[in-house]
Order: sequence, then structure tokens, then C-alpha cells
Amino acid sequence: MRCSSPLSRLLRWSLLAAPLACNSAAMSAEKLEPSAPSSKADAAFEVDLRKSVEYLASDELEGRGVGTKGLDKAADYIAGAFKGLGLQPVPGLTEYFQPFTITAATAPDPETALTLGGQAYGLEKDFGVVGFSAEGKFDGPVVFAGYGISTTEFGGYDDYAGLDVKGKVVLVLRYEPHDAAGTGVSRFTGKKDVWSPEASMMSKMRLAAKHGAAALLIVNPPAHHEDDVMPWQSMGGKGPVPFLHVKRHVADAMLKQAGAKDLAALQKEIDDTGKPLAHALPGVTLAGQVKILMKDTPVKNVVGLLPGAGELAGEYVVVGSHYDHLGRGGPGSLMPNSKEIHNGADDNASGTTAMLELAEHHARTAPPAGGRRSMLFVAFTAEESGLIGSSHFVNNPPVPLDKVASMLNLDMVGRVQKDTLQIGGTGTAASFEKILAKADEASPLKLTTGSFGKGGYGPSDHMSFAMKKVPVLFFWSGNHADYHRPGDDADKVNYEGMQLVIDLGKEVLASLTTMPREPYDATADAHGGGAMPGGPAGGSRAALGVVPHYGEHDGPGVKIDGTSPGTPAERAGLKAGDVIIQFGDEKLDSLQGLTDALRRAKPGDKVKLVVVRDGKNVELEATLSERKG
Repeated sequence: MRCSSPLSRLLRWSLLAAPLACNSAAMSAEKLEPSAPSSKADAAFEVDLRKSVEYLASDELEGRGVGTKGLDKAADYIAGAFKGLGLQPVPGLTEYFQPFTITAATAPDPETALTLGGQAYGLEKDFGVVGFSAEGKFDGPVVFAGYGISTTEFGGYDDYAGLDVKGKVVLVLRYEPHDAAGTGVSRFTGKKDVWSPEASMMSKMRLAAKHGAAALLIVNPPAHHEDDVMPWQSMGGKGPVPFLHVKRHVADAMLKQAGAKDLAALQKEIDDTGKPLAHALPGVTLAGQVKILMKDTPVKNVVGLLPGAGELAGEYVVVGSHYDHLGRGGPGSLMPNSKEIHNGADDNASGTTAMLELAEHHARTAPPAGGRRSMLFVAFTAEESGLIGSSHFVNNPPVPLDKVASMLNLDMVGRVQKDTLQIGGTGTAASFEKILAKADEASPLKLTTGSFGKGGYGPSDHMSFAMKKVPVLFFWSGNHADYHRPGDDADKVNYEGMQLVIDLGKEVLASLTTMPREPYDATADAHGGGAMPGGPAGGSRAALGVVPHYGEHDGPGVKIDGTSPGTPAERAGLKAGDVIIQFGDEKLDSLQGLTDALRRAKPGDKVKLVVVRDGKNVELEATLSERKG
């Protein structure tokens, strides 16, 4: 699931002597100990929940990050499973694969440089590039701006008050002021290692750019934090200024040259007093440049077809899950400094395994006498990078999209707590709530819409289908402390709860594949939850109501795929394809920028919006509403 909210990942397996299975897939098959084929003509794939999750979430698969061999192994494994279950390749695809290429930033160019006087620092050795840094050269005097925060919350705190940083290189501490007791607790949240939104690196970069900085350097505070730099990982966009993460000896060299206190002393004074201590560094000039290497990366969705029967066979129900995860972390991780493999057992080895078991069940269940729709079982790639796999699927559908009656998305279904399952999209078709109520009668699970509301918008692959007006349902077992962290391992999955989710899925799919077809109902999309129709979580409750585009977008701003019905965005005249580049007097570089701007706003505020539409700037005005739910 996307990190903007709690959902998304998946994996797969391969089995038997499938011609397309590589050696690693065959090895994976042995680990799963499949049952013997019932006959030479009917090779069978047996899904074992625990063994499937353990394989997909094993270190061998390297966290299933985009561009890793581990992700390819997972794809081969899933394709082999489809073959073993007797699912058919879709005509026009490459066997069970829907391959395509994404162009992404892969690493800082070796020409990336940082120089203080005659001292040239080494990339990775002394500094790193933050994943959403702008490219470009910089050369200017250095200013120390404390923690790089300006906020009216938490009693007010402003590192930039009276500070001139225009055209200068700004050096800031990471995180936010700590408590005076020296325990490492945040002054703003009152908790250790739990930071306010003001501490985010994106917020610090936008604030520095807003004040005219030429570049931003960030350094880990000496007290309570390790002296390391964030490993490179692209965040799918570029900010407004070059942004480097430096080690402490680099920062201390600048401070020493200016005759200022060292970093440890500066941090202690700010933390002890809770007051800013920003100042220029006389005589210190820093030069550098950031260049990013771009690479075409081949990826693939994995698709298996189970033909239907009777008059409904020409229509389809998609059962999807994403099989990618975060690799070794990076900015998508909630422990971005960690270089450990993020195995993503719940996110989303669990959803992938559930999808495979549903494929197994329906492949071995005879269609009812009245027939049933065909089913497409799809493992989506690059969900964590912005719903890229599902977006490609709906924009390049292997079957006519107008023949897709509905879509069921399984994302993070392995941590069922208190027998509760959250379901999104329940209002996207007229009969969905009745179908779920009927299935719930036979299930020990308690079903709730949770934070999603009844609409189809949300930070996982069902969103791509909802935007095409395909009715959707989304199963999610809830967030947990290991979400997007290295601790999301197979031994923490609730396999009994996961089986209950699968059993519910069997009943729901029995209805989806046989019920009269119904159109997409957008009414529920206006009532909170989802992508951002109700604004960001936390902070104020101001709502705009845009549906962000989660795929790739070149340049600054927030591209949108549409607006939620009855929201300020719709009333202001925003349209699909618009790129919002300004909110009030704040320039937007990313979706996070819009999220933070909404957090600072209040319901009832009238806000000027500047959007790029058909190559021209268009100015609009929106009156923000109150977020529901």
C-alpha cells in the first residue's frame, strides 16, 4: 500500500516444471512442498498460507523492490502458480506477464559533488543525496537554520525569523527540538522517536525553498542519533532545491571555519531552551551540484485467466494484489536510515498469498448452473512506487475494460486484529453492502468500513479501477507497528485470521461473478476517506477534495485524476489532468506539500489555487470544507 496511508504490497510463487519458470522459481517450488499432481494432464498447485508468505517474505527475495532480482523471482513464482492451477495466459500478453518499462531515478550521478573551500567531500562517504532532491549546481554562503522549522503550533517556533537565506546554502538539524531532560523525547509530540509533521524532510526542504535558499543540507543531531546518511532511494519526484544529507564532520567543519559552536553544543542549547538559534556562518562558502542517473527499468504485472461459463463468461471480475515492496527501505520506509531488507510479509505477501488461494479455490470449483463471469487474477507490480502496475493495467487492459464488472483488491490482510476486517468501496455498487452482509452472516469476522468510507478512492491498486468507474472492494486487516519497517516478517502474520479473510473472499467472489451487473456509484466518493477527498489525516480538518494522480509526474506540482463529487475542488472547477502548482501563496512541489498546506488551513478558508491546464496557468478559488470521517 502507498505510504500516504496504510495499504499496499504483494508477491507470488512458481511451481512445477513450467517452461517459463527460472531456476529460482523451481527452487521456490521445492520449498513450498506442493502436493503431487493428480494426473500428468492436471498439474496442481497447492497453496499453503504459511509457506507461501514465508517464501515471498524471505531475504532471498530482497524485499521485492522494483529493479531487484527478488521481484523477478516473485513474478516467476506467481506465474508458475497460475500455470500449476490451470489458469490460462491472456491472449496478447507474454505468457502470464504484462511487461512494461518505467523510467526512474536510480542513483546519484558520480559527478554529484560537495566542496568546502579546497576540501572536496565524497559521495556516500561524507554525504548523500535525498531522494526528492532537485538537480542543479549551487555556490553560496552558508547559514545555520537550527532545525529548519517554522510553525505556529506547539506554542510557536520559527528558525527563520529574521534570518536571510535568499541565495544561500542552508544547514539544518534533522528532526525537531528534543526535551531538555536529555531523553531524546520530542518537545512537540512529547514522545520519543515520534515526530510532528514539521520534522519531515519534505517540510524542511519546502520551507527553505520558500525563503529563497539555493540548497539545503541536513545533518543528524549528535545527541540521540547515529551519524549516518539516508541511503539513496527515489521518491518519484523532485523538489525545488538541491538537498543533501551530510555527516556531522562536514557540518562541524563549516561551523569551525566560521568560529561558531560545534553541532553538539548548538543542539544542546536549542534543546535545553526550546528556542531557535539560527545564524549566518561568516566566511563560509559551499559549492556543489546534484545530478541524478535515470534508468529504464523493466517491470511486469502477472495475469492469469480463469474462463467463466454461460452467458456471463464474456465479462470479468479482477482479483488483484500487489507483489512489490520496499526492498531495503529508503524514504518509503518509516525507518528510512535502515538498510535492512524490508520483507513485507503483511505488505503484501499476505495479499498475494490470499489472491493465489482464491485462484486455487475457484479453479477447482465448478461454475454454478447459471454460469459465472471469467476471473482475472492479477499480481500488480510497482504499487509502492505510485500504483504504477495497476495504472498500466487499466490504461492498457488485456481485456476490454468495459467488460470488467468489478474488482476485489487484497492489500495487507495478514494482521487481523480482534477479528475485524476493514473493507473499502462498499458503496461503489448498489448491491455491495447486501452482498457483504450476507457473507458476514457465515463469517466470524466483524466487517467495517473503518477510515476508508464507502467510496472507491484509496491508496492502493483498487484506486486505478475506481478512477475508470469499475466498482471495487478493498480488503485490509489494519495498520500495525511494523508497517513499512524491517519488522514486517512472516512470523508475525495471523494465519488463522488470514484464512478467515480468504473464506470471506470466496463468498464475496461467488456473488461478484454471478450477480446482475451494476454501474459504478460515485455518490460515496464525496463522503471522506480514500485518497484525499477529506484532506490529510491529523492537523486541522480542512478538505479540498482532489483525487491525486499516484503515477509518475515530471515537474513540480500535484497532478490530479479528478475531484470528489460535491467537494470544494469540484465547485472551484478543478479538472482531471490539472496540475496544482500553488495553494494560497505557497508553491507546491509534491503531494506532500498539498497535504501539509491543508493541515495548516482551516475549514471555511478561501484559497487561491493556480493550476497548469493545457500548458497554461489558470487561477481558481476554493472555499475549503470540513473533512468528514
